[in-house]
Amino acid sequence: MAKKGSMGGGGFGGILGFFGTTIKCDSTDESMYCNIMKMFNLLIVFVIIVYIIWIAYNLVYPWWQKMLRRR
Repeated sequence: MAKKGSMGGGGFGGILGFFGTTIKCDSTDESMYCNIMKMFNLLIVFVIIVYIIWIAYNLVYPWWQKMLRRR
């Protein structure tokens, strides 16, 4: 059975634990609801990681191109 967690308790551990749903399912829980929430957490974390990479690319790439032109 799923349990409602506190803010940041759901999702993945570490920094990414602040993102995702706040539902905690036991690893042995095979209910449809917990499986959907696990997939939803994966989707949210994937989107956040892609967004962080996109921001880093937009900040670093112009700087890198500027450094290459100076040579």
